[in-house]
Amino acid sequence: MHGDLHLTIKEARNLPNMDLVTEHLRRCFTGCDSCYRLPQNPSGANTDTESGGDKDHRDGRDMKIRRHRRIITSDPYVTVCVPQATLARTRVIPNAQDPKWNEKFHIPMAHPAAHLEFHVKDNDIFGAQLIGKVLIQTEEIAAGGSIGGWYPVIGANGEPPKPGTALRLEMTFTPCDKNPLYQHVREGIPPGIAADPEHEGVRHTYFSLRKGSAVQLYQDAHFKEDSKFPEIQLDGGKVYEHGKCWEDMCHAIIEAHHMIYIVGWSVYQQVKLIREPTRPLPRGGDLTLGELLKYKSEEGVRVLLLVWDDKTSHDKFMFQTAGVMQTHDEELKKFFKNSSVIYTQASRNYRKITAFLGGLDLCDGRYDTPEHRLFHDLDTVFRDDYHNPTFPVGWDSDRSVAIYPIAEALMETNIAVNKTLDIY
Repeated sequence: MHGDLHLTIKEARNLPNMDLVTEHLRRCFTGCDSCYRLPQNPSGANTDTESGGDKDHRDGRDMKIRRHRRIITSDPYVTVCVPQATLARTRVIPNAQDPKWNEKFHIPMAHPAAHLEFHVKDNDIFGAQLIGKVLIQTEEIAAGGSIGGWYPVIGANGEPPKPGTALRLEMTFTPCDKNPLYQHVREGIPPGIAADPEHEGVRHTYFSLRKGSAVQLYQDAHFKEDSKFPEIQLDGGKVYEHGKCWEDMCHAIIEAHHMIYIVGWSVYQQVKLIREPTRPLPRGGDLTLGELLKYKSEEGVRVLLLVWDDKTSHDKFMFQTAGVMQTHDEELKKFFKNSSVIYTQASRNYRKITAFLGGLDLCDGRYDTPEHRLFHDLDTVFRDDYHNPTFPVGWDSDRSVAIYPIAEALMETNIAVNKTLDIY
């Protein structure tokens, strides 16, 4: 399927109660309330009634009993899936066996799939439970036009969970080759989005196309000005100018006014982004990454970090492990605990979003230059940054000098082995 899917998930009917276990547990703990009786005086009359007691208080207790007797049922929601991807999700409607969502989605699709799956799930305290699925063949959808109606929900056993369990959908699919937004034609430009006279790019995206955008490619975390590398010729007679990735990143963080979002496999708060500056250091440029982010959060910038959770790393009570991958995730969590993250919204018309994408994690063992100085400057530029479980942490420059000939010997051995293999 290659095109745009306009989907409306309307409602479901006759969903099963997936919270029976939770309901039984609740009744075990609140069963005494159903047996509650108002205390009586010796004459047999209710104490509150006999004494003209507080009627509102008695009504409140009756309401509490009725609330506890209310049946707890499923909290359904729907996800739209293709193999290895979830495309959309509805909100959760609590305690509903006939939920009505009426939610609309616009889904750009470019997925090889035999069918589109709609997973009806119950949002439970112990995790989501699958109620059933609706499968619609992509051939039926890709044919174009509008389709919809009630579709039976099939459980894991191949049968509906209850008689009449169904999901109501409406959808319209527009193939890419029939979408007028992708059929623009202009002289000298390939047909498609690039020829759009309004220059709006791909529509319905989170960040729409804007004028003045630019892309910078980086080779390494840093590039020294005195590095001798051949020029890279670009179109229009231009020459590629090497960027300083981590230095540019540090300046972007310092200049941020509204938000700083960092998503990474490993983020280490002790890393210093600027080590060999090529321009004047801004205020805060000499701080570690962790201190810099705290500094910006105290300025009122919203700082959010999303890092990979290494399941083998722990920092609880007396049990502490660095983890197999040594990604510092527990250290990072502990470092930013109780730190200030403040969101302030300023009314400005001019917006600029800078994003750095790629495989240069902001952690130890990533800072490098095109010269790849593996065993040089370990006591200066790469101090406290060397990351190799083969060698112990904390070795000094004398040991690095001793290791360097070993590395050369290994390289020469590798060359000799390769030559031997060529002979045979």
